[in-house]
Amino acid sequence: MKKFILYIIVILGAGAFTSCEKAIDLEIPVGDPVPYIDAWLTDKPGPQQIKFLKAVGYLDNSAPPAIADAQIKVTDLTINQTYDFTYSNGAYTHDPGAGISIGVIGHQYKLSITWQGETFEATDKLNRVPPIDSITYEFKQENGGEKEGYYAKFYAVDIKGGKDYYWIRTYRNGVRNQNVDEMWSIDGAYYEDANSDGFNFIVPIREGITSNEKPYQKDDVVKVVLRGMSKDAKEFISLMATQLSNGGMFAKVLANVPTNVSSQKQGSTNKILGWFGTVSETELSKKIE
Repeated sequence: MKKFILYIIVILGAGAFTSCEKAIDLEIPVGDPVPYIDAWLTDKPGPQQIKFLKAVGYLDNSAPPAIADAQIKVTDLTINQTYDFTYSNGAYTHDPGAGISIGVIGHQYKLSITWQGETFEATDKLNRVPPIDSITYEFKQENGGEKEGYYAKFYAVDIKGGKDYYWIRTYRNGVRNQNVDEMWSIDGAYYEDANSDGFNFIVPIREGITSNEKPYQKDDVVKVVLRGMSKDAKEFISLMATQLSNGGMFAKVLANVPTNVSSQKQGSTNKILGWFGTVSETELSKKIE
């Protein structure tokens, strides 16, 4: 059993505030390890990887152990083509060959996991994504909440017709830019009813690749990755990011994120958490000169 010290600050009095600390030993029960999948199929050529792991306890800092005895395959339901994934070095991989992609925009895919005598399945559609037209930048002097540096923005146009769901991620010098948030968009805006179909991505999203607290500097390389995904996959990944960044005085109560993996055995109560999703990707880089 694991123990930790919980410090409770008790605020007493009316008009005057005093506080005390009390150390409480809590015994946290260790539950059974929960299996979960980390499976994202892209339209990029080359190897595709799926991780099948067992979750560790909330206070356990060790890496989740891999599950090595499963049979995993992905089927392109549109053309009835199946790809077997082979386990090696902690992950299941399929390599179609150099320059070849198993992910095709517009196709429907099914993940199948056979493990401990039971089969689990999940499906997703690989949706379209527009190109990033350009990345521009301008130098700004320090002004109020804006630090001195280069402020970049990207330009892209939503594909006209239908609802499109996007995930935008920013990199700085080849590393995920932790100073800006992950962004999610519907038709280049934030909301379903924004009537933004077929138009430029809105200004707050375009400018969201730069942090006012830590703008770019000369010789920095800015990279923007734009991903197209299904509505369900977008809701899952945004919910997961919210849970990971949850904290502070007004933090929400932690809750299990949903899963689209389900057992095909009638009456089974066994579960695999996580998500099987498909994403199309486009990217563009710009050096600050």
